[in-house]
Amino acid sequence: MTGQPQPPPPSNADSAVFRIIGVSLALASAACIGASFILKKKGLLDSNAIDGRRPGTGHGYLKNTLWWTGMIMMLVGELCNVAAYAFQPAIIVTPLGSISVVISAIMSDMFLKERLSFAGKIGCAQCVLGATLLVVNSPPGSVTSNLAGFWIKVWDWGFMSYLIINVCALTYLILHAAPKWGEASPIVYIAICSLLGSFVVVVLQVIGSAIVYSVENPGDSQFKDWTLYLLIVFVCSCGVTQINYLNKALNIFSTAIVTPIYFVCFTTATLVCSALLFRDFAFPSAIQLVSAIVGFLVIPKANAEQQKQRRW
Repeated sequence: MTGQPQPPPPSNADSAVFRIIGVSLALASAACIGASFILKKKGLLDSNAIDGRRPGTGHGYLKNTLWWTGMIMMLVGELCNVAAYAFQPAIIVTPLGSISVVISAIMSDMFLKERLSFAGKIGCAQCVLGATLLVVNSPPGSVTSNLAGFWIKVWDWGFMSYLIINVCALTYLILHAAPKWGEASPIVYIAICSLLGSFVVVVLQVIGSAIVYSVENPGDSQFKDWTLYLLIVFVCSCGVTQINYLNKALNIFSTAIVTPIYFVCFTTATLVCSALLFRDFAFPSAIQLVSAIVGFLVIPKANAEQQKQRRW
């Protein structure tokens, strides 16, 4: 040991044990979140039937036990997600969210009577294949271990440009697009959730890494840095906003439509945000790069199959 305050960041990602822990937590997160979509949707339908409200209006679902069960499962899934980002970078953890699409599609067929056709089953298989290709061929990550390194990367011009564009897009979507077109197309509410989610994921990644770093280096604990608590408040605020708009989308549109679109938009925004902030997409070989790209393209194709089966 050299006694330096910050160990080399890639060490966690290079560890086989950390890879297993990160992937396991990501799979647990996907299972909980996938099931939560269905439970929340069922709760929303039940509350609408009781209150007689138009879908997408009111907050009667707050009195529904099933909705709260789904909410708790989603929180557990998000906690697993936070832990997963502490052990592995976004390019590994985020694509595994496709498993939530598979679980959601299967459960919607069982509990919501939203028929899963052969095309939908093919889409589920493609989601798993695409996620597998991305995980197997992903490069080791370079997440910063302490908060000082994170803030240095935040002020990079590339990420700042992305941040400004995202804030402008969110302002437009929330203030103009959502009131005007929110009930006509699911993409409006989902876009808000996805753009916010791209920030939340990288911040959760930093918070998780800071916690692991603090445990390994108690003399340089990140809990003494006030910006850690600022990031926690940011995540909570964005999380509440995401839940609000996701509930609106689920209340109005079918889960077989919302879940696949949300996964594609969220994954794309997250990978772009992580690439700009952490610069962790340096592939060791051209074969791995091509395989990862194929995996990424397979997932949207799979979700297209999911949406097609809703029109049959």
